[in-house]
Amino acid sequence: MTTAKDARGIDLDIKDAIEGYERFRLEFERDKAFYKSLATKKQKPRLLWIGCSDSRVVPSQITQADPGELFEVRNIANCVPPSWTGDEAVGAAIEYAIAHLGIDDIVVCGHSGCGGIHALAEPIPPDNEAHLGRWVEYTRPAHQLVAAARVPEEERFAATIRAHVQFQLDNLMTYEIVAKGVAEGRVGIHGWLYDMEAGEIQAYDPRTGAWRGLLEPAA
Repeated sequence: MTTAKDARGIDLDIKDAIEGYERFRLEFERDKAFYKSLATKKQKPRLLWIGCSDSRVVPSQITQADPGELFEVRNIANCVPPSWTGDEAVGAAIEYAIAHLGIDDIVVCGHSGCGGIHALAEPIPPDNEAHLGRWVEYTRPAHQLVAAARVPEEERFAATIRAHVQFQLDNLMTYEIVAKGVAEGRVGIHGWLYDMEAGEIQAYDPRTGAWRGLLEPAA
């Protein structure tokens, strides 16, 4: 595969990033006081967002959050490895968010058409995609549950995405700092699903086991 270049031989993807940085510099100069405040004051994000790495799903865009408002963890298929797996990256972020940033709400947000969820439907080359193969194993419980429930084939992918979010909420509770915070009423955990085509978020209601529009009142 050849990389697209401009007339001067500059990689177009890198060129776009540089031009984007130039626009940011102009914005930075216009809002210099705001950015200085961000740099000099301790961060105080309002929630921990655990979402997918998918480039089409931008948390700050969906929630209209300003810089400093979201503490983000993004990985393939918005996974929360159980605490006993020894995954340091996600676990460290969870503990830092609660213990050091005072965050009291955690959102796990999946999305429609998630490639990480779909990955188990096809063989993953063990030689050059070994890390991916091991990571997407965290989605297997959702696949197994949906298969056992005999969900119709045409509904299976969407159902697996929803089930995966629910499993990640369970996995969050394997972290002592989360479980204790929830038990004491200091921490809330939320399962969301972003529909890319509709631009809408569905929220999981653990009391009823149902999904509803995020802007709809809870049952």
